Formats: sequence, structure tokens, C-alpha cells
Amino acid sequence: MASRTSAGTAVVVTITIFGILWFVATIAAVYFFSEMDNAKGQVRNLQTGYEEIVKAGERESENVRAALGAARSDRKSLVDYLMTTNRELMKVAAGNPDLTLEQLRARATELTGSETEPLTQAMARLQGLVKSRDAELASARERMDRLQADTDAERQRIRTVEAGVTQAVDEANSRVGSYGRDVADLRTQVEGFENRVQREMEDERSRYQGEIRDKDRLNADLNQQILVLQDQVRRLRGEGGTNRVTPLDEFALVDGEVAAVEPAGDAVVITLGRKDKLVIGMAFSVYGSASEIHMLDGTDNYRPGKAVIEVIGIDESSARCRVVKASRGNPVIVGDVIANPVYDPKKTYNFVVFGNFDVNGDGIATPFERDALVAIIERWGGKVIDDIAGDLDFLVLGRRPVEPVQPAPNAPREVYDEYLRLKGRVDRYEALFAEASASSIPVLNENRLRTLIGEFPR
Repeated sequence: MASRTSAGTAVVVTITIFGILWFVATIAAVYFFSEMDNAKGQVRNLQTGYEEIVKAGERESENVRAALGAARSDRKSLVDYLMTTNRELMKVAAGNPDLTLEQLRARATELTGSETEPLTQAMARLQGLVKSRDAELASARERMDRLQADTDAERQRIRTVEAGVTQAVDEANSRVGSYGRDVADLRTQVEGFENRVQREMEDERSRYQGEIRDKDRLNADLNQQILVLQDQVRRLRGEGGTNRVTPLDEFALVDGEVAAVEPAGDAVVITLGRKDKLVIGMAFSVYGSASEIHMLDGTDNYRPGKAVIEVIGIDESSARCRVVKASRGNPVIVGDVIANPVYDPKKTYNFVVFGNFDVNGDGIATPFERDALVAIIERWGGKVIDDIAGDLDFLVLGRRPVEPVQPAPNAPREVYDEYLRLKGRVDRYEALFAEASASSIPVLNENRLRTLIGEFPR
């Protein structure tokens, strides 16, 4: 009974131990499988990270093996080795280890001008350009040195030439000074001779002109006596007629004389001037004497003179004329008489003067300077009238009055009256010009007027 109890106890103990072991084994298995799952997860994570670093297909690549070998040699991981190498490359290539690949590529493109040319190739090309430029610079410097040497030599030659020229100029100036003194002495002698000859010529001319005038008067007297005697003879013979009209005495047709003749003979000075109311452009016939002024036989025309002259400049008591026609072999000389059958110094020319004038020459034309122009006309002997009439000779128009700006409808009456006054001046200017053009009356401006009457502006 006792043995069965002991055996039962042993079985219970054994079962208990076996249960405990099974429980422990179960616990251990659960723990083991849990750790195995964790390990597998870590392995998967490691494999994923490893794949991110280097893919399975790239592990057998020669470049990867070389990089791994270099990393093991430096006792570094592949990533650390590659990052360190990349920073060194950036530092060598751009001087900045923190530069990214895109930034390096942008700088390389900016420097080389190409997105595909390698930096080393670009550097080699640039070094070649630098060597070529250095060679060109050396050649240019060599040429510059030669040019500098040539320039120095040329400057030395120029200094030598300048010294010679200066010496020659000094010698020439010395000779010129001597020549100048000789010329001054000779000029003094020549001027004295010319003055003496001029005085003798003037004396001779005066004597000759006096003789010519005496002969002209004698011829005129003789001609007058001959005419009287011929008239007496005709009356004695019964040939005279009571209805015969005799021509105007030739002495009455003489208007003036030639006072001087220019050496070339193409211009003369006459004894008529502004006081005689000459007009620029007036023509005179020139005769050797008053007796030559007579009508041609059987006609009512006067005998032509030896020359025709035209007034081109007027002074107070004389005028300058150009010779427009002359007889060959019979030149115009001092003492010749001039005549114009229609010229009458007693005629008074009528003028109408209107517009803005610049008589004082200040560049500003105003209507107030009209009075000064009127004074010039009256001093010459003309007459200024107000309106165009049948006896008007000239219309003198200044600058056209400025067109006034029309005032606003509500403007003061004084402003509107001033507008009407200024507008009336403009209308009168246009009306005078139109009426003179229609009547063929000469229209003059200030300069033409002064030229006409010989009163040139100063």
C-alpha cells in the first residue's frame, strides 16, 4: 500500500515537473518566436536600407567593389567614404565642399559655356587659350618695344629737324626784317612818287576839264549863233514858218556831269545825289558836251550819247553809276554831261507806309518805328499819304502784324476793343497789299525802300 502511494507520488511529481517544463518550453518557444520575428523585421529593415545604399544588381559592379575596397582600406563605411570623397571633389572643383552637384554643374556651364564639356577639358582648352594669348602678348610687347625704339629715333630726328628749322627761321626773320625795312623805305618813296604824280594828274585833269568846259561853252555859243543866223537866213529867204516847233534847248536837257571815272572805266561818279531825288536804277545818257544833245534830222528822237549809265549807289550830293553801254573808242571822261529827258528833280514821289518795322536794327519790328521810316522818306523828299490813290508811286509794307487771339465771349469790353483794333491792322495790311497788286503799284519792304532812295541802313 505504501509502494503504491510512493509510485503515485512519483508520477504526480513527474507529471508536475513535465507540466512545468512544458510550460517553460512553451514560454521559451513563444519568446523565441517573438524574438525571431523581431530579428526578421530588423533584417528586412537592414535589407531595405542596404537596398537604398546599393541595390542587389549593383553589388557585383566593378565600381561598387572598388568603392567598397577603398572604404575598407580607409576603415570607413561606403557612405562615409563616398560623402567624404564627394566633399573633397567639390572642394577641388569649386573651392566649396558644401556645393551640390547641380550647383557645380551650373557653375561649370557658366564658366565653359557648355553643359556637356567636362571641367578638365574646359580647363585644358582655357589653358591653351591662355598660352596663345601669352604668346600674342609677348609678340605685341616685342612689336611695342620696336615701335618705341622707332618712336624715340623719330623724336630725336624731329628734334634735330626742329633745331635746324628754328635756326633757319631765325635767319629768315633776320633777313625779312632787313627786307621789311628796305620795303618800307621803297614804299615811302613810291608813295611820294604816286602822290606827286597824282597831284600832277589832278592838276592836268583840272586844266583839261577847264579847257573842255570853255570849248563846250564856246561851241554852244557858236552853235546858238549859227542857229540864229540860219533862222535869220530862212526868214530872209521866206523859208521860215510860223507854225514850226523848235526843240528844247540842249542846255536845258543837261541834268549833271561826270565827276570821276574809276580806273577800270566800268563805273563813274556823277554830280547828282540824294538831294536831287535820284532813284536806284535810274539811267542817264552820257554826252561829250551839251551841244551833242539834239534831235536827229527828220525825227523826234534825240541823238544817242556815247554811253548809258545806271545809278547803283546814292550819297547826299553824288551818286555812283555803272556803265551799261559804251561806244568803242569814245570812253566816258570827267566833265562829260548826263541827260535823262524824263528825269525831273522837282517831282515828289508819294508813299503809303504800313506794317511793323525795325528801323533801329534791334531785331524787333514794331508799328511805332513807322514814324522813323516816314522821317527818312520825307528827308529824301518824298511824301507819305494815308491811302492808295491814283497818284501813289510806292506802297511800303513792313512785317505783317501778328494775328490776335480772339477773346472769350465774356471778356471785358476793353479786351474785345483791343482785339478789334489789332484785327483791323491785319485786315488793312492784307487789303493794302491786294489793292496795290491789283493796281500794279510797286510794293517795297524797308530794305528795298532804302536801296531805292539811296538811304542804306548802317
